[in-house]
This record gives sequence, structure tokens and C-alpha cells, in this order.
Amino acid sequence: MFKEFTTRELLSLVEGIANEKYDGHLTLLKFTTHWKGMFGTPDLDTGEGREIIENLPKYSLLSRLLSAMLEQENEII
Repeated sequence: MFKEFTTRELLSLVEGIANEKYDGHLTLLKFTTHWKGMFGTPDLDTGEGREIIENLPKYSLLSRLLSAMLEQENEII
């Protein structure tokens, strides 16, 4: 659905949703072999936030993560 967008454009769209719906909060994580991300901010001081991050899907490319985040939001909207 978002394949025709550049990574920069996807990030701009994700940032706009974060600003509109999540008080500007957006979490992007880069690990050695993959990306994870979510709208909002996990509480990393508790096991709950760490579990949330552990359960996030892994994406090999940032653009795939951003596209998935946008697709998930379109299902919610």
C-alpha cells in the first residue's frame, strides 16, 4: 500500500500520526539485524515495557516498519 513512498515520506507520515494521536510520542529501535517500532513510549523502567518491545514484530528495513505502522493505523482509523 505504501510501496511508492520513500522512507523519508513514510517517516513524515508516521510522525504526523504520532503528533496527532499520541502526543508526539514515537519509538523507533534499531538492533543489529532488524528494526522495531511503535506509536507511544514504552515504560522501560518496568518489565511491562520491556515485554512490549520484545513482542514487537521485527523488520529488516526501516521502510517496511514504517509502512506496517501506517497500515496498522489505517485499520484503526
